[in-house]
This record gives sequence, structure tokens and C-alpha cells, in this order.
Amino acid sequence: MNEAYLYPHSAAEARQKNELPLWRASHYANIACKEAIEETVRRHFDGSYLDEDCLSKVLQEFGYKRTAWVLANTIQQLEWDGRFSSRNKAWAQTVPIPPDKQHDLDFVVTSHPAVLDGVVDQYRKAYQALGLFDPEQCEPNSYSSLDYEGKVLALSPDTLKESCWKPENQLWYAHDGFGCSPTAIGRSIRCTCLGDGEMARWNRTDFTGVLKKEFLPDWAWEKLQELKLNELQQMSRSEKEQALARRINLAWDRYEMSLQTLSVSEVIDQIADVSAVWMCRDALLKDMELYSDEQLIFLLSLFDPLDQMRDHLAQEQEADQMEQVNDAIRCLQKELQESQKIKTPGQGGMSMK
Repeated sequence: MNEAYLYPHSAAEARQKNELPLWRASHYANIACKEAIEETVRRHFDGSYLDEDCLSKVLQEFGYKRTAWVLANTIQQLEWDGRFSSRNKAWAQTVPIPPDKQHDLDFVVTSHPAVLDGVVDQYRKAYQALGLFDPEQCEPNSYSSLDYEGKVLALSPDTLKESCWKPENQLWYAHDGFGCSPTAIGRSIRCTCLGDGEMARWNRTDFTGVLKKEFLPDWAWEKLQELKLNELQQMSRSEKEQALARRINLAWDRYEMSLQTLSVSEVIDQIADVSAVWMCRDALLKDMELYSDEQLIFLLSLFDPLDQMRDHLAQEQEADQMEQVNDAIRCLQKELQESQKIKTPGQGGMSMK
């Protein structure tokens, strides 16, 4: 495989950074990749049919990143050509090729555009088959607005070597670190890989964002709950209470921010939901020292305690009374156990989904 580093800047920028040798090696590799694509089209297109494995050798030799770079550059330079589909033109715009009029034309693939459009289709299908997590599967504005502590993060494929491009290498549980906060100066985050249990430090910029809970696979759920349970068992009572209070308040802050995007009439229309969330927050925070250790661990193990408890607490007319809070917690525990085979502490460990 061609090991040349894919240089992401123009020749002019490389000159300013004193990195021309890096740019030059990358540029020559781009040209070689372009020529390999032209050759594979000649070999695998018979005039009416393009072989399905047309790109396999190109991907083996130059990798997904460089192949995408060359194909996207080609479409960007020939954006006026109507023989490229609108979906492939839109895809090409997601690849940030730096403007370089003097050199970008050097690696434009000269194969027939209609055939090349089919090659791009094959590339996108092959990339999708890798099953990697992308920005659409992450919470919006993760980098700028979300606290990463206690969250499952998706590592950007650009951070990993292509030989490590597997979904299980992308998912990391964030323990702590200055980089967890979107406003902190520090960028470092202490994390554990959900795939193999490796612990490492990454920078906040290395992650695509916080993975949406509906995209978390079962194997990752199981590893996540194991990590959380081990982490919780090592915490003191006061640390558990502080952690739960912090999570509830952060969830309330996010909810409150979402309300700020609505008009007054829209907020009034959903006032019942607002009241339920408000009541749930106050009920969970009140008299927290009276919770049993099992209840604290259970609440901390929930993906979003505020959201998952509110329907149960909203059913209570006086949810500020501790016994009714306990009833709601027990009710939710029972439902989750029956529907998802959950084990709680005292029943042989915890495996919460």
C-alpha cells in the first residue's frame, strides 16, 4: 500500500509551513492514484458494463482517503458536467480539497464522466460497507456545546490509520479531562475504548462527537455498562450524589436551551411537558441523601435520568414526597428488567440497556 501521507493543504500553504517535501510526496501519490483509477476503468469497463469490483485494487494500493480525495477533486473541477449525479456532486463537496489552481488539475481523472460517476457510486458503497460512525449519527453541535464526560464518543476516522477503520475502534467512553468541557482551555480527554478496553488520552478535536444513543450497538452497550458499574463502585457516596446532581442539572440545562429556540406560544403549547421535566428535576435532586446505594447506582446508570424518569414522576400528584420518588424508581427498574433482561446490583451485577 502507498504509505505517502495525504497532505491536506495547498502547495502555497506547504511553502509557508516549510512542508513542501510532504506536499510533493502527497501530490505525486495523488497523480499515481488518478492514473490507477483510469487504468482500472479501462480494464473493467467493456463499453456497456462496469465490473462491481472495479475499485478493489485501487483501494488496496491507495486507501479510502486518497481515493476519495482524487475522485472528489475530479468532480469539483468538473462540477459543470451534468453527467455526474447530483448525489455524487453533493458528496464531493464534503471532501475539503484546498483550492490550488496550479496543481489540482494534475490529478483529475480523465475517464468518461458517465462511467466515472459509476466508479464514485462504487466507492461510496464500499466505504458505507465499513460501517463507520459519521457526523449524522452524532449529536448536533457536539464539539461546540456538549460536555463529553460520561458520554460515548465517536472517534473520527481521520484520527485512525485506515488499517484500524473498524466501528469497534471508534467508540470510546469519556471518563474525565479538561477536554470534556466545550469551554475549557485544555483539550485532553481520558477515555476507554469500548472495543478492546484500551485506555488512552485523546484530544477533543479527535472526535466526531457524542454518539446518539439509538446508534449504540449491543456489544457497546454491554461494555459501557460494565465500565460504568466498575466506575460507580469505586466512587464514594458523596461522589455518587455529586455525579448524579451534575448529570441531572446538565440535562436540565440542555432542555432549557432547547426551549429558548421556541416561540412563547410553542412553549405554552407544551407547558405540560415543561412542568413534568421541571418536577422531575426537583424531585430527583431533593433529599438525595435518602436514596439507597442501589438507587443511586441505578439512576447513574441510566442514559438520561431526567428524561427516563419524568414520565414515571409525572404520574405522581405529589412527586416531592420521597416514597413516591422511590415508587417511581422501582417502577422504572421493573419495566426495564422485564423488557430488556436487566440485572441490577444484588441480582448478580448490572447490564443496563
